[in-house]
Amino acid sequence: MTSTRRRAADRPGVRSTRGRPVRGGAAAPPKWRRWALPLVLAAVTVLALVLYFTPLLGVRSVEVVGNTSLDHDEVVRASGIETGTPMLQVDAAEIRDRLQAVPKIAAAEVVLSWPSAVQVRVTERVPAAFLVARNGIELVDATGMPFQTVPEPPADLPELKVREASQTDPATRAGMLVLTSVPQPVRAEITAVLAENPNDIRLLLKGDRQIEWGSQEEAEKKAAILPALLTRPGKVFDVTTPALPTVS
Repeated sequence: MTSTRRRAADRPGVRSTRGRPVRGGAAAPPKWRRWALPLVLAAVTVLALVLYFTPLLGVRSVEVVGNTSLDHDEVVRASGIETGTPMLQVDAAEIRDRLQAVPKIAAAEVVLSWPSAVQVRVTERVPAAFLVARNGIELVDATGMPFQTVPEPPADLPELKVREASQTDPATRAGMLVLTSVPQPVRAEITAVLAENPNDIRLLLKGDRQIEWGSQEEAEKKAAILPALLTRPGKVFDVTTPALPTVS
């Protein structure tokens, strides 16, 4: 009998308790473990819903950076950000697009500062010229974008004369490229930019003088020779061929 019990105890998968052979196996997990994962998932879901649909982590402040002519409230209204909006519902790309639709704003960036702040960074358009439009005097930035109507022509800006000013108009783009290419001392002498087409650009200067620029090609070379060329007596300064400039 003793040898039989010993053989049973020695067999794999069988253990002896109080001298009786009992087949071994893994113990069943506690019941609480069966409910742990569903409870954790439910808690995470509830927390996500609370954060997304309630102002628990809502917008408390909006900071505006980079504005000069636009005031803080104008930018916030244009952004569409409302105090109390859950931070998870704040779409930075959508807000950026809304801001960049404002004529005075050239670029915008939106940064979320958790847990409850939003920073709006704007770059306003800078006037480089003005044009006489149907609805009045409009300021134009360096890209050729009309962005603001003013009552009077600014004394320190040249007039842009094109058929229809827009960022997509080749003549407008060429005229503004030429204007922004010339050195600042020369630019201060310019009273008007005439751009009937991209290949026929003229710059009118104070003192009844003018620069025959031609096309926008070789703009850097043309701009480089202008300061010295303008010291010579004459009324018409032709740099259409920068290797052979003339004065008449």
